[in-house]
Amino acid sequence: MKKLKLIAFLILSNYFGISAQQIGLRQGYNFYPAVEHGMYGYINSTGQWMITPKFDWCDYFYDGKAIIREKGKYGFIDVKGVEVAKPIYDTANHFSEGFAAIALRNEEGELDWSYIDTLGKNLQLKIPALSALSSFSNGIGIGTESGFLNFFFVNYKGTIAFEAKDFYLDENRITCFSENLLHVYTGTDGNSTYIDTAGNLWGKGQFEDCGNFHDGLAWFKVIGKFGFINKSGEMVIPAQYDSVGDFSEGIALIKTEMLFDVGMSKFTGGHVAYIDKEGKKITPPIYSDGTSFNEGFAFVKYNGLYGFIDNNGKVVIDYQFEKGNNFFRGLAFVKKENHWEYINTNGNKVW
Repeated sequence: MKKLKLIAFLILSNYFGISAQQIGLRQGYNFYPAVEHGMYGYINSTGQWMITPKFDWCDYFYDGKAIIREKGKYGFIDVKGVEVAKPIYDTANHFSEGFAAIALRNEEGELDWSYIDTLGKNLQLKIPALSALSSFSNGIGIGTESGFLNFFFVNYKGTIAFEAKDFYLDENRITCFSENLLHVYTGTDGNSTYIDTAGNLWGKGQFEDCGNFHDGLAWFKVIGKFGFINKSGEMVIPAQYDSVGDFSEGIALIKTEMLFDVGMSKFTGGHVAYIDKEGKKITPPIYSDGTSFNEGFAFVKYNGLYGFIDNNGKVVIDYQFEKGNNFFRGLAFVKKENHWEYINTNGNKVW
């Protein structure tokens, strides 16, 4: 039966003049920003140019559209390099759930925010002027009103989805809904809890601080230490770490032995390790820096250089990079011998 389904798919693909690879490329999933002679364009996963370098800057594709910058203004293109929104905006966020947050600077020098759809049409928000606007997540966008500490939860119609009651947000730490929940603050003491996508409070604000849910778990903070809770509010990993990251692919970064720097008024240093969802270490605390896992890899720093480990803690691409990012859609952008390059998951340079 599986063979018949595959054959039928291939026949239909050929009939409509597309291939399985083209279906992925059509949305720009395997297009990567690259620069040549100071201009940006897009390469594919083998390093071939797919969109000629002609932009001042560009970003990855999301929902089949990518942000580009020309003469200091931002717009959007499709995977053929054709404009879907002219570069007229003073700032923009990438598309999410069919919409992108964009802003134009008004006569007072402030940014007026709104959303556009994938055709470039403005959603025409029916709420007060905003000083910030998040991407859509779980059907909700979050905005802050200019000059006030008022928060608005926006739906796809551009109207208010629900009012902020008995909770508030930190204007310097506005995130998005994740797994249908959002971290918020309650009461005069600023304790942390969550709301759902209807604005209903979840819990009673029993934490000093907490993060959004990922892989069914969220970090929380009590008495200066971090642990993890599940969606029932149960503590599944006790608060024992100096710092943590979000769970991703069943693994989270944790940090221990950090020291408080009086001059900088914050904790610094420490050792990075990784734990599973039961709190068991999958690596020893030997790294000085690291990223969350993505596509089966984490980018870690050891003895001054970065390399990649897999989800068993095994080094799969040796420590040789000065800077860089984790794998994203099959390639990683890294700096080696003072030169930036893309590598594949075998560690081979593709561009």
